[in-house]
Amino acid sequence: MRSGFILLISAAWGIIGCSPPAAGAGRELVTALTGKFPPFSYYDRQGKLAGFDVDVSREIARRLHRKSKLIATEWDGILAGLLAKKYDAIIGSMAITPERCKRVNFSIPYYNSGAQLFVRRDNPGRIYSLDECAGCRIAVVLGETYQRFLEKNYPDIKVVTFKSTVEIFEMLEQKRISGFVTDKLVGCWQIKQTKRPFVPVGGMLYTERIGIPVRKERVELLKQINRAVSAMRADGTMKKIYRRYFGTDVSSVRQSGEMTFAVKAGKLLKGFAVTLMIAFSSILIGFLLAVPAGVLLMHAGGIWLIPNLAVRWFVDVIRGTPVLIQLLFVWLGLGFRPFSAAIVTLGICAMAYMAEAVRSGLLSVDPGQNLAAKALGLPAVDRFRFVIWPQAFRVMLPPLMNSVVALIKDTALVSVISIPELIREAQSIISVTFEPRIYYLIAALLFFIVTFPLMKLSGKIERNIKARGFQYDQG
Repeated sequence: MRSGFILLISAAWGIIGCSPPAAGAGRELVTALTGKFPPFSYYDRQGKLAGFDVDVSREIARRLHRKSKLIATEWDGILAGLLAKKYDAIIGSMAITPERCKRVNFSIPYYNSGAQLFVRRDNPGRIYSLDECAGCRIAVVLGETYQRFLEKNYPDIKVVTFKSTVEIFEMLEQKRISGFVTDKLVGCWQIKQTKRPFVPVGGMLYTERIGIPVRKERVELLKQINRAVSAMRADGTMKKIYRRYFGTDVSSVRQSGEMTFAVKAGKLLKGFAVTLMIAFSSILIGFLLAVPAGVLLMHAGGIWLIPNLAVRWFVDVIRGTPVLIQLLFVWLGLGFRPFSAAIVTLGICAMAYMAEAVRSGLLSVDPGQNLAAKALGLPAVDRFRFVIWPQAFRVMLPPLMNSVVALIKDTALVSVISIPELIREAQSIISVTFEPRIYYLIAALLFFIVTFPLMKLSGKIERNIKARGFQYDQG
């Protein structure tokens, strides 16, 4: 136990000591995008980021004499990440709006876009414009400006949000929504690539200027980006990149989006390895913290009153708040690096639940066992190690294993902070293949391959402990 705590303290200092580096430190230009927005950003057949915004990012970095570093993150948290100094800029087709301009500064537009309504080709609702959509369910991607536009100008429409157009396409395919609003270029491109029976109806709803946001204090960086964008527009580079993805000959782009089987398998296995690394690191930290926390929760009097109240309050707060909120707070609020934030958050969360399991296990041991061991002359440490703990461990083992299984599944949440774990890698493949059923099923099976043996192992360990006589049965 003593050596375990030494390892824990060392790991904790290592994690806490990893203060986040300043974005763009050195010669890097760190830019963010989603990686799930083809043809602007997606993963190509080699499993690397590609697309219009990717090419623009790299060209701007080249003109600024910096190395381009791309970070793929979720759209609904991308602006918060910029404000938390996780990257220098967002080059992810973000529209310039008055609300966003209050928090960040935008570059000059690097292209113009427009919103469009899409419906099924058979058009069962006989919808030909937004004016005919009163009472209909119209979908948009969470965090995009189309949601605010619909809610403000068409209050009779039932606006539903999804993480990406992949989910939207599935909903429209199943006729669970009447249509969706997205960028006209993106919508037409994605529909053509996936061969879906969707068509645009009505005229363009409005146009948007697309810019590159940076933090308010990065005035010099904004000037440099503006000069680079102006030069790219003047010498035809921007038009050349645009034609590469939206011109009449886009055969090379289509090919780049077709991932090979080896790339898909590699991404899933790599993501699964990251998932397991985070899960088992968190489990180790959680269990080593849970044992002393569980012991303290049993002692509520005398000198243990204050520690008991502190641990009880902390455990209740952790158990009573969503893991996702805790994760975002540690990542954005405390400034931890993504992997450190994931391990610390999940480790503390595991500790809170495991501490209750430890407490209940210790309470299940009859007090007479401790008195008998004391009468035999055993010191307190030996009484705990050789008498109390083995009996309590058998009782606490099932809930402890439940906590382990739940934590392994909770690692899916860390995808929101740009960690390439299993779910995010599966989503990156889905954004190109538009086949969510297949790859989410594969991800579920990979989780099951790990969790099912753990549940069986729990039962075997419990039986072995019972066979060795570490059990107190009242007869």
